[in-house]
Amino acid sequence: MHTSEHFVLFAAPSIQDRLNDISHFADFGRLGVVIFFAISGFVIPSSLKPGQPGACREFLIKRLFRLYPIYWISIPFGLVTFWYLWGKEISLATVFWNLTMVQEALGFTSVQGQYWTLQTELVFYGLCVMLFLKGWLHSTYVLCALVAVLSALCLLPIGLAFIGHLSPYTLPPALSTLALNLGVMFWGALFRIWYDKKPMPALTRLAVFGFIVVWSAMAAFAVAYYLLVNGDIKILHFFVPYALGVAVFAGLAIYGKVKAPWLVWLGTISYSMYLFHPVVFYSLSWLAQIGQVQWLQGWTTGAYMLASLAGTIALSSLTYRYIEQPAMRLGNALAHSRARGSMPPVPLTTG
Repeated sequence: MHTSEHFVLFAAPSIQDRLNDISHFADFGRLGVVIFFAISGFVIPSSLKPGQPGACREFLIKRLFRLYPIYWISIPFGLVTFWYLWGKEISLATVFWNLTMVQEALGFTSVQGQYWTLQTELVFYGLCVMLFLKGWLHSTYVLCALVAVLSALCLLPIGLAFIGHLSPYTLPPALSTLALNLGVMFWGALFRIWYDKKPMPALTRLAVFGFIVVWSAMAAFAVAYYLLVNGDIKILHFFVPYALGVAVFAGLAIYGKVKAPWLVWLGTISYSMYLFHPVVFYSLSWLAQIGQVQWLQGWTTGAYMLASLAGTIALSSLTYRYIEQPAMRLGNALAHSRARGSMPPVPLTTG
């Protein structure tokens, strides 16, 4: 949906342009990121199981081969479609540091805008491993504390500033955003424990849905403030996507039992789609605007969005089959071979 913000700038006028008006208020790009982080929290910690020999090493090897190979392949595509075609310049140093996936922490621009979320993923993986080694990763009390503290690091200074008080501490914007998103991810982990019907103290069970209620209340206040007091759209772009994101995630997890094969397939190739969807819509945009490909001109916003989606699915199907799958198979083989090597030897018995 957030591609409507791009295509509406040159598409033929139509009723479909209302999609952009909705996106202007809800910020679908950020909404998708919030859901993405909640899903990571839901999935990743549960893959680290206590009592499994070499669990951390196996986890890290699998995640390395899951994330990096297809990410590296997406970089040259991004260089061409986001930089070269549009006459933008980028240094070799920037390209090199993008290979690490932590380029923004080192002060370099991401080749593609969505890469910053992967840096957050890496931080989350590191925290999960540390908590797992301490035996705290599956503690509902620890997860609740993390959600509360990480969220407060971002939200408390905002609340104090709103009532005219300066916070004694204020994190830099990048760290503040990181803390907030990590809070969403650990909430996803807490939600998973509730979802799996594992024993939970009443207080932590309340926190699972209290998180949604608090975000919904803040979003409602933000909308009222925007409409009645201050028409600055930034307040909506911050609170509304987070409230909608956690609510949509919870709703899909509880009620959206996905069984349709084509939806399962889209979920399977979703990482490729995430990495390559800008490649497709920037290419389509360039062909229609700069390349002057006549048969691509004059389409409606909806038509461009459908074409972009179809192209993304087609390209992602190929990258998943020929890059992601082989890389994951290799990672699984290495992880399992090392796991077998870390198991204690079976004692020999003599008759």
